[in-house]
Amino acid sequence: MKIGAALEFNLIDYPGRIAAVAFTPGCNYLCPHCHAAPLLSKAADIGDEGFFDYLETVKDWVNGVVICGGEPTIQRDLVPFIEKVRARDLAVKLDTNGSNPDVLAGLLSQKLVDYVAMDVKGPRFLWPATAGVEGNEAAMAESMKLVASFPEYEFRTTVAPVVRAGEEISFLTAQEIAAAARLIVSVTGRDDHKYFIQKFVPRKGGLLDERLESFPETPPQLLQAAHDEALKHIPNTRIRG
Repeated sequence: MKIGAALEFNLIDYPGRIAAVAFTPGCNYLCPHCHAAPLLSKAADIGDEGFFDYLETVKDWVNGVVICGGEPTIQRDLVPFIEKVRARDLAVKLDTNGSNPDVLAGLLSQKLVDYVAMDVKGPRFLWPATAGVEGNEAAMAESMKLVASFPEYEFRTTVAPVVRAGEEISFLTAQEIAAAARLIVSVTGRDDHKYFIQKFVPRKGGLLDERLESFPETPPQLLQAAHDEALKHIPNTRIRG
């Protein structure tokens, strides 16, 4: 499988585990606020061998692997890679944009992934702007249903600047985050999810849309307001700084 980097193991990316991180290059979305632009464009392919060589050096500490990107579900060899990870008795977490429900369905049926984190790109009517592509709304909604069936999972939304009609740029509002929370509940038929509200962090020379690089981090008061509004619909809503 194409792996652009083996990122340092940490306690953050996989809740409750010390995890090594496999970054997969390439993505089928063009989110303007994407902070992984340098890795997407410049990452060399270290492949399975390079990642497992790294994993060997940290095997005494890690008990999980996070597969992120980019978008891992567009990788042709994702399943064989996960099987190799699981053969080492390591838990697997997958980060996804929800664009490939067929892949998620296969991973679910084969019980290959322990934890899935899905990005919800704000309210549905803004998905073409926040994801940077059009026409994938049905797939993303289907993925929400599937994600809620994995052993552990979370939904998350970054309170990011959005390029709106007329090229106006402004942060997602608390009301728009509430709309995203309502959508999750409507699509899944449940409100007992973990839902994380995340801040946007600008990065000079590191965002897909350079215009967003002049924006500050998401203001704390906006994060709190977004949290408070989402909490009305999903009781287990948290802020992830």
